[in-house]
Amino acid sequence: MATQAQGMGSVKDIQAHLRHAKADTTANKYMQALPESVREMVGSMYQMLAKGGEAKMPFEEMPQNATNFIQ
Repeated sequence: MATQAQGMGSVKDIQAHLRHAKADTTANKYMQALPESVREMVGSMYQMLAKGGEAKMPFEEMPQNATNFIQ
């Protein structure tokens, strides 16, 4: 959850939601940088599964819940 929430709020926001005592715990243990290639793969898989197509969907156009598979 923390990885997907990176672009939606600050580390402090995510820390509060996850109820971590320290922001370091949230940032260093629960958040990961996602390479663009992973984002593109998830977009392609999402589109293939949701619409039956195989064309790539840019990460920015994916619904928010489409990145739930990344961990």
